[in-house]
Amino acid sequence: MCTYLTKRGATYYFRRVIPAELRPALAGKSEFMLSLRTKDRAEAKRRIPQHTSATDVLLEQARARSRVGSTDRESTVDEDSGPRVVLSPAQEEQARFEEQLAEEAKERWEARTPERAELRRRLATFMSVQLSLSEQAMRDLLREREQAIEEITAKLAAREKERLASSLPPPIRSGQTGAALLDTVIVDRWAAERRVEPKSKDAHAAVARWFYERAGRIPVNQITRRDVLSFKDRLIAEGQTAANTNTKLSRLRTILQWAVDNEYAEENVAVGISVKDVDRAKNKRREFDLVSLNSIFSSPVFAKGERPAGGKGEAAYWLPTLALFTGARLEELGQLRVNSVVSLQYPDAAGEERTGWFIRLREDKEAGTKLKNAASERDVPVHPELLRLGFLSLVQAAKDAAEERLFPRLRPNVYGRLTAKWGEWFSLYLRGECCVEDKRMVFHSFRHTFKHYARHVGIPEGVQRQIMGHSAGDVADQYGSGYSLFQLEAGMKRYHVPGLRLPEPWQRSDSRSGERAQS
Repeated sequence: MCTYLTKRGATYYFRRVIPAELRPALAGKSEFMLSLRTKDRAEAKRRIPQHTSATDVLLEQARARSRVGSTDRESTVDEDSGPRVVLSPAQEEQARFEEQLAEEAKERWEARTPERAELRRRLATFMSVQLSLSEQAMRDLLREREQAIEEITAKLAAREKERLASSLPPPIRSGQTGAALLDTVIVDRWAAERRVEPKSKDAHAAVARWFYERAGRIPVNQITRRDVLSFKDRLIAEGQTAANTNTKLSRLRTILQWAVDNEYAEENVAVGISVKDVDRAKNKRREFDLVSLNSIFSSPVFAKGERPAGGKGEAAYWLPTLALFTGARLEELGQLRVNSVVSLQYPDAAGEERTGWFIRLREDKEAGTKLKNAASERDVPVHPELLRLGFLSLVQAAKDAAEERLFPRLRPNVYGRLTAKWGEWFSLYLRGECCVEDKRMVFHSFRHTFKHYARHVGIPEGVQRQIMGHSAGDVADQYGSGYSLFQLEAGMKRYHVPGLRLPEPWQRSDSRSGERAQS
């Protein structure tokens, strides 16, 4: 008798080969493979029958589809609203089984996380003499692959930008609005009308697909509150965190509200549906404490002048340093141009003319710079510590090299975001070289840190908000043209982090690339 029992390492698995003639009906799969989650053979054999029964159903359904060429879907028809498609019990069983397979693959991937992190750290930060010849060759291949991916990503980003600029979804004919689907018509027209970024559109479209995979492809005007509640329950049952579940529900509410506003549906049935996140406060991002800051700024990038490949030259040193002393967002800093750093004249409190250096943050579509909102356009005083560390020398070096951007090695991802890949590198560097283990501390924590110490030294709240690009706190802040350059610079000069040990002033080591030899 076939037991379908096999073993990988010390763990037993259910393994059943799919007959060749049935594989096309099962998305080309050649076998079912699922961990039995036990190292005990007797226990593994006891768990086999349930998987045997489940796969019997799947194979029988595959035979039926092969015979009649059907998609094995059932539908119900409402005379007023048209067809509503739902999954059959067999398809639901198949979906559950495939989710288990995917979960097993994910677990195997996650089990190798420490080894991948260690390999990345070695390849990124160690000098060549500390790597074996095989590891050096692997690093060469990875760099070639990274460069190729960056070039392809840049091309895809340009094509996506052209597509969004030149195409709109086709208009809906009169009388057809009720049959519109969330993941096609609704998301497309919502994104076109609101001019949302491609990344945001993809995120909302993904949620619509998640919803349909669990509720069936229901036209928007037939979605009920019960459907949304069931979607929420399925997400929780699948192990989604409360935060992730609420994010998906929020995006679903957004596109459903657009559907209501544009007469595709009568009501937003997702309003008020959420999960109580008891861990929200515990997992909330926080500022870097002094120990973590000193660990970061005494790490090899800052103390030894190392420039890991993933850090993209001088971006490795300057993005964290700028973030600490400006409170700016990562992408705002990553897209800085040479002409973003300007010398401005302004009157002081007594009317005397003064001159100071400022980082001018402006949105410029032609230059490819984007900001979060209108309040993000601002002039940020260059902190005296940045001047001491050589920030103006970096700017001058970029000018001498005829660079347009301060950090030219940063490359956009498919959504046009320059710092996405760099952020992945910094996360590994933060946990590895800097030994910052608190997961609430991420790059965005520099922004929290600036806010924390700005309050600590008594910088006026309105000045803080203007420097950081936050919207006005109250109606009074909306009068006038904001705080003067003199007030901003006076506030910035008060900012400091007591007990912080900073690196020595920056010196450019390579006029061509800004990378040191050990990178």
